[in-house]
Amino acid sequence: MSAHGRAIAAVIACASQTLVVSARAAEPRAYDGTRSSEWSTPSGEAPTETPIADKPTSPPPPRIATKPNNARISIAVGLTPEAPGTELERQWLDRLERSTRVSVDPPTTVRRLRPGVGDARSICRDRRDDMVVMIGYVPGREDAVVLPYDCTLDVALGIRVLAAIDEDGLVATLWTEHGDLQRKGVTQRRRIGRLSPKARAGIVAGVAVVVIGVAVGLLVANALRDEKVVVKVSP
Repeated sequence: MSAHGRAIAAVIACASQTLVVSARAAEPRAYDGTRSSEWSTPSGEAPTETPIADKPTSPPPPRIATKPNNARISIAVGLTPEAPGTELERQWLDRLERSTRVSVDPPTTVRRLRPGVGDARSICRDRRDDMVVMIGYVPGREDAVVLPYDCTLDVALGIRVLAAIDEDGLVATLWTEHGDLQRKGVTQRRRIGRLSPKARAGIVAGVAVVVIGVAVGLLVANALRDEKVVVKVSP
């Protein structure tokens, strides 16, 4: 064999050896490491996972029903049935009416109750007012006091001394107390709109028409009913 042939054979042999080495390297090696291990606990058992407690959630705050911006609060002022309505008491009522009317935050619509109209809760049943503020007396106290009542929540507010009738911020203080009660969970009473006089008259008229119609129908049916007379003749 010539020198040129021997060189070609050497190159072919070298290339073949390289392919064999590459094939062996491509084969996956068997895993010869540790396939099992013992737990570090004394009993050899798997440790149990400690459940993670749910994060405590606080209850949502109560929904506070507030008046829209610039909405007026309806307030009724008057004397309690226990107040005799003396000249001095009427002067107190005048001052109370003035202080409630001048309220700006929140703005108000004030009406004055006639003497002897009833207590605050019965006035709230008419559903005309958001709040009733009356001047009256309480057992064990000789001096007159201010007795506010929240109609929307149907609860009595804190009693005030008589000097509160001259405070321009009286309504603001009472309305703040109203909001505090709502935040404590006192819910607003559902208010159903009152029927207008025309609506009540329409209902009464409708009922009357139905009654009269039924009566007329009975009379007509009775008049059109066939009557048969059977006469028996005996020998």
